[in-house]
Amino acid sequence: MFILILILLIIVAVLLLVLVFRMFKWTLKSKRRILIALFVLAVVVIGIGINHFFFKNMRFIQSQVYPNLYLVKYPDKDYYRVERAIQEKIKEHLKTEHTTGKPLSYSGEKAIYFYEYGGMSFGFLGDAGTGYFIDHEEDLGGFVTEELGMYQKYRLAEFHYNPCPNDSTVYCGEINYFNQGEFSKVDSLKKLASIPIHPNHKALK
Repeated sequence: MFILILILLIIVAVLLLVLVFRMFKWTLKSKRRILIALFVLAVVVIGIGINHFFFKNMRFIQSQVYPNLYLVKYPDKDYYRVERAIQEKIKEHLKTEHTTGKPLSYSGEKAIYFYEYGGMSFGFLGDAGTGYFIDHEEDLGGFVTEELGMYQKYRLAEFHYNPCPNDSTVYCGEINYFNQGEFSKVDSLKKLASIPIHPNHKALK
């Protein structure tokens, strides 16, 4: 089955190349066609530039299934800005009436998880990517397996926390940062300032 799909993709690619080549030859036969082609190309380039600089700003997507999981779409190339944004999102999360949700398969700890949005691959047995977990639970069995632990390369940070021993009205914990899935550094909650526990906070078991 996989071989048949691969052959079909190769045939489609060859046909597209032939079509592009013929269109190119047809365009070169007239100055007017060349000008129109250059105009269309310029519009496409400008459109791509506008989309990149104005519509690909870093943003956080909270999972509907795992409220303590955030996917970061278009993370800033400056990792320091990503870290600062994660810290602000943690503050925002903990100040709300949040729930821990169902535990992730690779970690039963109370934590807030941050992963880059991505990892989708195509093919007969392609991965669905981290975006799968926005509205789907982990699928640990069956023909195709989908669990967050498969996408360690996209892990950005994990904030592990509990009520402080000396003051149960605020949280204590630490943030573990990751770069390309590898541990980068740790940051304590003290650097973020104390965050009061929401009076209606509930932890689902």
